[in-house]
Amino acid sequence: MSIRKSINKARSKFYNKVTSYTFMKYSSLLVLIGYILLLIIGVTVAALFDPDGYTIWKNWISDLGSSNHTPTPILYDIACIIAGSMTLPLTFYMENLLAPLPYYDETLLRKQHFSRLRFRLSSFAFLFSIIGNFGYIGVGIFSADRNYQSLSILGEGPHNIMSYLAFGGFTFGAFFMGWLTVLYKTKIPKILGIYGIFGPLITAILNLIYGTPLLEWFLLFSILLWIIPLSLFVLYKPGLIPR
Repeated sequence: MSIRKSINKARSKFYNKVTSYTFMKYSSLLVLIGYILLLIIGVTVAALFDPDGYTIWKNWISDLGSSNHTPTPILYDIACIIAGSMTLPLTFYMENLLAPLPYYDETLLRKQHFSRLRFRLSSFAFLFSIIGNFGYIGVGIFSADRNYQSLSILGEGPHNIMSYLAFGGFTFGAFFMGWLTVLYKTKIPKILGIYGIFGPLITAILNLIYGTPLLEWFLLFSILLWIIPLSLFVLYKPGLIPR
């Protein structure tokens, strides 16, 4: 076997492993438990030890990653890296689930194709979700304490850039996946799809207009209110669990 074939075989095996239902299930559960727990602990520690008193209505989320506000900024950094990396399998799994390949219908004796709009919506949902995943990993790597100005682009430090990518990626990922679940049969509740279209997007627009710490927190909550129910439906709804 040539080196190229060996690499392709190993890559295919790795992809099938990390996008399998079992791997997606445990990685999603790690996010649901680990990320939320670390976030709660991080906020609690900051509220107790921030010299000025940490609250969600006067402090930015990124302050959780700053030693000026908390003695344990590493908690938020780890939470971001866990959330960004461990939701990658869910992103790939949802892409496979919602944009399946054409299949041969033995009853009709011909290949069945799905609409181009469905593939486009799923492609945009996948692309923006991936951007959100890597953006959130970047938030953990380039925290408020590591917002190196030497890496600034157009006056924005790496932490700010990664924050825009994370929030923007997850917001538009929810938007396009929401349209997909509303327009097509996906076994995901359409009410959740409607929320995915409007919830994070409206909150993101308000955050861009007014730019307050509380609205930034609301944007995070609006994204979690999309991802958590979606994860639970995929994990536990019988029609979405492979047999």
